Amino acid sequence: MKEKDNPESKRRSKYTIATILFVVMIIISGLVTLVTMIYFRHRVREDMNLTKSVEGDPERYYSLVVRDNDDTYWHSAYESMKAQGELYDVYVDMAGKNLSVDYSKYDLMEMAISSKVDGIIYEADDSEQSLTLINKAVAAGIPVVTVRTDAPASARRSFVGVSFYNLGMEYGKLIIDAAGEVIRSKPSDKRDTVSVLVLTDGNMQDTSQNVVLSALKETVQKEADDSYEIIIGTAQIDNSGEFTAEESVRDLLYSASLPDVIVCLNEVNTESVYQTIVEMNKVGKSIILGYDDSDIVLKAIEREGIYASITVDSRQMGQDCVEALNEYIVYKRVSDYYGVDYKIINSKNVSEYRMSEVTDEE
Repeated sequence: MKEKDNPESKRRSKYTIATILFVVMIIISGLVTLVTMIYFRHRVREDMNLTKSVEGDPERYYSLVVRDNDDTYWHSAYESMKAQGELYDVYVDMAGKNLSVDYSKYDLMEMAISSKVDGIIYEADDSEQSLTLINKAVAAGIPVVTVRTDAPASARRSFVGVSFYNLGMEYGKLIIDAAGEVIRSKPSDKRDTVSVLVLTDGNMQDTSQNVVLSALKETVQKEADDSYEIIIGTAQIDNSGEFTAEESVRDLLYSASLPDVIVCLNEVNTESVYQTIVEMNKVGKSIILGYDDSDIVLKAIEREGIYASITVDSRQMGQDCVEALNEYIVYKRVSDYYGVDYKIINSKNVSEYRMSEVTDEE
């Protein structure tokens, strides 16, 4: 006679199978991570071999880890880092640049630490993950220099970037200038208010934007003409993907009446706003204050589609990052902060700015 199946036995069997599958998945995940680390380390050594001089391998190897490798700002800064590194027999690599998989900057930071590079240049943020990774690198004997955005509570050795408070003050002054233009263009019975919309990066995890906004508002409050009111609002733009900013900006500007002044705190939002305004056939309806010096931004300034743009000296930033790591490695001490210059580009000086850029490249 055939014995009946025990329900309890079936449950135990299902539980055992599920447990085994879970363990297998963990093992596979671990193996994938391990293989990725090995590949990254192999590529690091391979890249270093490609840059050998007749004297042999570079003396030191630095890794640049940033949130978005496709950002044109980082391309300029990276080229400057490489050129500065060559002066000291240092090779600088942009982590993840040639990898087929799109890893987060946290994954790339882990890989750089695992590869035992001599120094890391890291675009930081206020997240606990960034803090932990920076401290992990330093504990492993790898000095970290934060760039563009800082993590002051971490063990990083130096920060290379612009003063966000000063940057906010400059935006505040530009808003006051733009507001004056708006008031002069309005009918006499509507010269009581100027609406300003500041677009922020909704995916940025640091306090830098808050510092810029605070300084911007403080400057406007203190220095603006009190014969009219400047009303400042903010809107977050989704900068998580390649086209999300364009979509987010388009949805925002098409869904409401245009403000008198639009302030953009990064290059992607600046270009997206300008292109959307052109698409809407409303050039001149809003004064655009932008960021960075991409060719699109410079052409827009020349055509007076963008009133002004603030650009940070990416070449100086790249050079200072390498200098900061070199100084710490050689002398075991380094300045806590390397200030980077910025410049305001407008229709009056854009031609001169283009000329100076060509001269610097030669």
